[in-house]
Amino acid sequence: MIEKNKIVNLNSWIKNNTKLAIEVFELKKFEIGQSNPTYLMKTDNKNFVIRTKPQGELLKGAHRIDREHKVMCALENSKIPVPKTYGYCEDIEIIGTEFYIMDFLDGNHEFDPFLAHYEVEQKKQLYSQKIDILTELTLINIKEIGLERFGRPEGYLNRQIKLWINQYRNSQTKEIESMEYLIENIPKNIPEEIDLLPPCLLHGDFRLDNMMLNKEKVIGLLDWELSTLAPPFIDLSYWALMLRFEKDWPIGGLGNNKKLLSNSGIPSEEKILEIYLNKTGLDKPKYWKFLLAFNSFRFAGILQGIAKRVIDGNNAGTNGFEVGQQTEPVAMLGSQILKETFYATQD
Repeated sequence: MIEKNKIVNLNSWIKNNTKLAIEVFELKKFEIGQSNPTYLMKTDNKNFVIRTKPQGELLKGAHRIDREHKVMCALENSKIPVPKTYGYCEDIEIIGTEFYIMDFLDGNHEFDPFLAHYEVEQKKQLYSQKIDILTELTLINIKEIGLERFGRPEGYLNRQIKLWINQYRNSQTKEIESMEYLIENIPKNIPEEIDLLPPCLLHGDFRLDNMMLNKEKVIGLLDWELSTLAPPFIDLSYWALMLRFEKDWPIGGLGNNKKLLSNSGIPSEEKILEIYLNKTGLDKPKYWKFLLAFNSFRFAGILQGIAKRVIDGNNAGTNGFEVGQQTEPVAMLGSQILKETFYATQD
């Protein structure tokens, strides 16, 4: 929480460090989101958003809002829809934590990927645009936008697996059998050929509730905390995994239910992959299901971090307990995918 007396400091910082001619009079915390506390910044001109790093003891390397700010600045004139940013502050004396300021996007924040309140044609357009965004992330020239040193794409899976095993152990609250299975077997079966692909910009958490929508299009892709450079297919397989989640889970999916998708305007996982391959010119990876299992493992690690922050009392969202409880079913889904294929190549 940001104390009211910090608004004086904030106004002084804005005046001296940005081109904004505004006076902030209120900060109202958004109740959505599980990671970095985010506030509606009301001013005498128009509304903005201030994104902050959580206070208190944090996992090492987590909550890198400086990386969020850097990548959104780089993408400001690209085809990727991101809000305009107005400065990053690392001085925790200003409001008690690091922060950056960006435009407020007036749109819809959705959690249900079925988009029940949208028309069929609207769903079709929104899903088509999401594939276009992933295509652009894959094809964008990272050197031209100044992000060629934003990450080290070679060995991405090795580093991520080590990182999330460590993060999971540091936030573990109980033993989960399916997570132990993934921790044991995922590192043994990393496909070497993935590092032969040209690197691309990775969002790192590409799912519906990290987007702002209107009825026709995605107007903003948010939460770039986990962004880096990586081989293609990581974001795509992560999104596909989200759609495999059961509809009644706190972070709901479509359950890979072909009957549900029929005549809905929403493409199947197979169709999403087919369109992406056609747009990027890439070949279908033989290790597609491995990537689904890897993303299950990784997302289970993220969820466990949320569960631990709830216990520690520094979680940003209001439904953190329910979301954190999803760690086990997500890990179970990943172990099932891995066991079904037993590391075999897929057709």
